[in-house]
Amino acid sequence: MKALLPQTLTHLVTGILIRLFWFYENTIDIRAYGMENLRLNRRAGLRPMLTLWHGKGFLPIAYFHNEQLCLYASHARDPGYSRWLKLFRLLTLRMIERMGYMVMDASQFASEARGVLKYVQILREERGGAIAADGPQGPIYQAKPGACFLAKKSGVMILPVGSAIESGVRLDQWDAFEIPYPFTRAVIVVEEPILVPADATDAELERKRLEVEAALNRATRAAESRLKAFRKSAAVRPQPSPACQALPE
Repeated sequence: MKALLPQTLTHLVTGILIRLFWFYENTIDIRAYGMENLRLNRRAGLRPMLTLWHGKGFLPIAYFHNEQLCLYASHARDPGYSRWLKLFRLLTLRMIERMGYMVMDASQFASEARGVLKYVQILREERGGAIAADGPQGPIYQAKPGACFLAKKSGVMILPVGSAIESGVRLDQWDAFEIPYPFTRAVIVVEEPILVPADATDAELERKRLEVEAALNRATRAAESRLKAFRKSAAVRPQPSPACQALPE
């Protein structure tokens, strides 16, 4: 298959973009809650698979770039997928790699099933992962069975992650993808892990899928609630102490 861009040009373009991205990302005031759910389970030897909603993935992917995770990039095998969309996807995935992630690009395989099997192998090799529960084409905010299937086959723990931004752009597409404005406030919430037994039946997998969906919605609501409190606390100006107040003349 002919390359969309020469490798040298791709490296140059993403090198410029990633520097601009880090400058932009550093302007966002991010507060993260529930990080103990990641840290304590890491220390216990469990490998995490961050699970999020596709449209709210921008913030968590930027925030967790130092966690040595492998991102599974599913691919809509649509014959009408334009060359420009393919180019945009290519540059996005190469940028994510330069952020510190390993990227498992499902489009490189003859079928999605083969991509999933390769991803299971990667997850078993002591590396955590990240996946959108409702990707690649939705419906929005409806968890698919993929995360639970991967957890069953690889032994990773599912960590539902919710996020909320104070202001930003919401793209007009199926997932209402959110991109925060520079200098905005944002909140991330990490829910408690969900474990899927290796011998889980189809009925148990469906219960776990619903559990993941509920946890993601709960984490999103919690992030929105904490963001409101964050904004209120930032809006309250501290009153001067009596010792600092002007004396009456």
